[in-house]
Amino acid sequence: MTDLHLVPETLLKRRHDLDALRAQKAASSLTRSLSRKRISDKSKVVRIIKPETIITRARSKRNGTARFNRINKKGMMKRASNDVVVGKRVWDNVKDEDMADAAAGGNGNTMDEDEGKDDDDEEEDGDEGEGAKKKKQASRREIPYKANSVGSSVVFAILVRPIAHATSKPVRRTLASLRLRRVNEGVFLRYDARTRKMLHLVEDHVLYGPPSVETVSDLVRRRGHCNVEGKRAPLADNNVIERELGESLGLICVDDLVQVLTSPNVDENDEEQGGGAKVFGKVSKFLWPFRLTSRKSKFQKRTLDIKDGKLYGDRGEAINGYIREML
Repeated sequence: MTDLHLVPETLLKRRHDLDALRAQKAASSLTRSLSRKRISDKSKVVRIIKPETIITRARSKRNGTARFNRINKKGMMKRASNDVVVGKRVWDNVKDEDMADAAAGGNGNTMDEDEGKDDDDEEEDGDEGEGAKKKKQASRREIPYKANSVGSSVVFAILVRPIAHATSKPVRRTLASLRLRRVNEGVFLRYDARTRKMLHLVEDHVLYGPPSVETVSDLVRRRGHCNVEGKRAPLADNNVIERELGESLGLICVDDLVQVLTSPNVDENDEEQGGGAKVFGKVSKFLWPFRLTSRKSKFQKRTLDIKDGKLYGDRGEAINGYIREML
């Protein structure tokens, strides 16, 4: 009978720990595979669409197609004015005057002055109402502004409604030709007869107007991206502009881009650069569509149920305020 060799206790303990580790790994791999299967099963769940939703989408699509065909044939008629519409914005600076009076009225009156004023209070009571009315009228100022884009050479258009399944195909094609494919994206466009008609066709999806020089400068500097070999690249420095547009157009910096985008003579021919319209077209294609933020956050839209209402169409010079909110 051969002698049996005893295995040390430490070696047995090490083998036991290895077996436990292997069992733990096998259990973890099994749970991972099950979780992956569950995730894949969730993604394959069939969504049930109510008949009301299908009817609503079909009606919206049919109405959008009918509106597109009507405007394409007859035009905007009464809603599109060929004259410059001047709006008025009321500015009230009563609060500023009250703050200034409070800051300047720190000096107290003496007892003798107060006694003298008490005698004249009854006479001044009748004049206080007229004085308050005159003060309010003087504090309110009406600031005129251009309420439409007639006469402008350049407009900035923003897609304010997402392109859904209910959007008709002609509207999608028109928005694609304007380079508006994502919600809250904006592009610079020449405001001629062709572009004006296209904007009228998709007016309920876009918000547009002529921007100011300061607004264009902030847009290009803060949200500007360029199209380099079909890819979206940030305008990190002026070297990108000089490399892409320096030889063909002679543009070397951001200020040159702003000057082209805000130039009132984009429709006139320029013999040196081959036409102002061509220069503007190349610059607008060089710039990637500007991706802006929503005017209302998801919390305001879902929880507080705050909506923009009927905010679309030609807004004229008021577009500057909307762009400031979306920067």
